[in-house]
Amino acid sequence: MRPAASSRHAEEPVRAGNPPAPAPTSADPLSHDPNRAPRDDRGAVVIGAVAALASLASGVWADPSPPFPWPDGAKAAVALTYDDGVDVHLDHVAPDLEAAGLRGTFFVPGHSESLAKRLPEWRALAARGHELGNHAIFHPCLRTVPQGGRDWVRPEYALESYTVPRMIDELRAANTTLLALDGETVRTLGYNCGDTTAGGSSYVDAARPLFLAARTGEDRVAADVRALDPMLVPSWMVVNASGDEMIAFVRKATDAGGLAVFMFHGVGGGHNLDVSREAHRQLVDWLVANRKTVWTDTFRAVMAHVTAEQKRLAASR
Repeated sequence: MRPAASSRHAEEPVRAGNPPAPAPTSADPLSHDPNRAPRDDRGAVVIGAVAALASLASGVWADPSPPFPWPDGAKAAVALTYDDGVDVHLDHVAPDLEAAGLRGTFFVPGHSESLAKRLPEWRALAARGHELGNHAIFHPCLRTVPQGGRDWVRPEYALESYTVPRMIDELRAANTTLLALDGETVRTLGYNCGDTTAGGSSYVDAARPLFLAARTGEDRVAADVRALDPMLVPSWMVVNASGDEMIAFVRKATDAGGLAVFMFHGVGGGHNLDVSREAHRQLVDWLVANRKTVWTDTFRAVMAHVTAEQKRLAASR
């Protein structure tokens, strides 16, 4: 406990030749004037109270940030993304999306076996309006993570052994590969395993000039889209989820006026990180039935809208 502050002037004795200080006078030197009319401060008090209440009301009821503007008055946006370029994306996902009039984003690594064997089909997929996103060439990931389970990462492709320049070179090479497939020059990135470091250093800013936007993990919706960094867009990695659970995830975005990005791998098989085709169809059907409330499009289309609106809102401040 701190000692009480000393009162030097109260305890110092009066020295000879120094008369004591005069006693304090009233704060109002005219208060004892018998000819002065008494003051009435009630009006000032009332005015002050009204001003305080008005200030409080403005803080409680004012809406400092209106909902983020989505196309056609939608309350939220959804991007369906699919990782690793596996056969079920061609055989299950694309047909189900197209039957519902939707399009998805496929983050395809350059070393995908399906890409090598079925390249014309992947090219045709892009021609039908789906997005091909960058997922590097060799799908490098951190091999050592707190939760474990990354023994499948080959040591030569472990991000711990990469440097930032090496990672950027690989992403550039993957962009060139995808350019040969779809002719697109605006590209998005799906961080492999959601990892954003190479050799212990972040490569997010180094990759920024190459991409419109990039998707991470984090298993959450992007609630505050105004403040969203386009290179760090969260998503939910869906594994063994029901249709109802996936719909509930979209509802979180709707409640927040935000963005829900799904990260799928297998759909009805084809990958150890799987969701049933029936659950996936249930989600797709719900999105179609609620298209006036939820805008669903490719990750590139959604993020093109987000970045354009962020610039417009910033310029209008």
